[in-house]
Amino acid sequence: MPEPAKVKRRGRRSRQAARAAEVTPRLSTIRYGIKPLEVVSEDELERIHQASLWILKEVGVVFRDEVALADWKAAGADVRGERIHFDADLIESLIAKAPSRFEMTGRGENTRFEIGQGCVAFAPTHGPPNIRDLDGTRRFSTMDDLRKINKIVQMSPGFHMTTGFSCEPTDIPVPWRHLHINHSSFVEADLATFGMGTGQERSEDSVAMAELVYGQEFLRDNVVMLTHTSGNSPLVWDETMLEGLRTFILAGQGALISPFILGAANTPADVVSTVAQLNAEAIACIAYAQLVKPNAPCIYGQFSVAVSMKTGAPMSGMPEVNLINGLIGQLARRYDIPWRTTASQSAGKSFDPQSGYESATSYMAGITANASFMLHAGGWDEAGMVHCLAKLIVDAEQNLLMAKYAQGVNFDLLEEGLEAVKRIGPGGHYLGDDFTLKHFQTAFTTPEILDYEAWEHWNLNGSRDIQTRARAKAEALLNEYQAPPLDISIRESLDAYVAMREEQISPNLT
Repeated sequence: MPEPAKVKRRGRRSRQAARAAEVTPRLSTIRYGIKPLEVVSEDELERIHQASLWILKEVGVVFRDEVALADWKAAGADVRGERIHFDADLIESLIAKAPSRFEMTGRGENTRFEIGQGCVAFAPTHGPPNIRDLDGTRRFSTMDDLRKINKIVQMSPGFHMTTGFSCEPTDIPVPWRHLHINHSSFVEADLATFGMGTGQERSEDSVAMAELVYGQEFLRDNVVMLTHTSGNSPLVWDETMLEGLRTFILAGQGALISPFILGAANTPADVVSTVAQLNAEAIACIAYAQLVKPNAPCIYGQFSVAVSMKTGAPMSGMPEVNLINGLIGQLARRYDIPWRTTASQSAGKSFDPQSGYESATSYMAGITANASFMLHAGGWDEAGMVHCLAKLIVDAEQNLLMAKYAQGVNFDLLEEGLEAVKRIGPGGHYLGDDFTLKHFQTAFTTPEILDYEAWEHWNLNGSRDIQTRARAKAEALLNEYQAPPLDISIRESLDAYVAMREEQISPNLT
């Protein structure tokens, strides 16, 4: 008879974290029950759309990619060198082919969810070169940090997917980083993820590694990865990004297509003019994706911040940026395409009140505009230069709260509730009533990280601020983490692929 496994002793906080993970199911498809914000009238929205079409025809968009230029020329576009001028009919006929919704899935149970109009999904931060660790130290991030983030995301029910490039593993040579990033995405978590789409080679490696995990046939019919196709605003799409876009969508995977907007720096110093330019950039690339492969799953993306005229630094949470979110939401609904915004966006230099205020504003602006995909919904600080692990924990909980808010209200319990009002009557209380006992657990959310103790109890328990509580929760999750099951042959194939490609790619390439 085999010996029983040794039981690891756990502290009270670790047990609480484990229980929370057990009772809170991972977010699945979240459907909006609240009506979206309408910033402008239909006539005003049409003016913006027509302004974008004017930019596309009269100004044009540069595609710095020989394949794309040939594709557009064959489609009948007016190609002048690298600059392309588009007729409205061509653009509108192509973007009409983009699906209004598509499913993504990981390899784990209950990891399938929908991205589309009328739904919202959450993913953590993507791309910072620095980490703010669990001791509060800010430093260059490493591969160990990236693995740590993936483990926390795997243990946190407030995320639909991982982001692959959740921080920059600066201890890995640049030409090899994408291999190790993909490896961690597939091993440390069992969720849908982002592949590395910066160039042909990295994109092909990402797809090849996904095929090892899921199989070629599964990938043809299921989206398990997105590529982030980032624009070079104003009005430029580069070869590196377009190569990745083609590779991913031809493999049956999805594309997040995002102009990169620094208001008043690479767009006009005006909200409506900025949106007209942003929209022209976005629909030009979405149209190209549909030219490459009709019905390719795309997300209308945008990263938008204002630029301080005092310092030149990006500013998050500004009212103008929130209005841009609302306008993009209206345009995306006009085109019936899912759209992305930034959720927990902050320029704060520490996880402080500025970080909280800016992030809360960004969250609410996206949800009230009915964003389909909330990127950077976990850990984003210092204008994207830092992935803060404490903030990752707090944001993960905020995602659950935002999901509850997004779903709105229902009237299923109204009649039963009115019976309780009649039963209790004037001057009574509902604390011990059957209706309360039956429904209190689902009626109102009770966060774990946000503190609602009386000051005396809080002080008696060590006066722990939110950063301290979040770091303790992160440590507990990491202690409780167990890698999701992965067939040993698949793991060995991934390991062998990384080793093979490291032999083929010089670590000294720039």
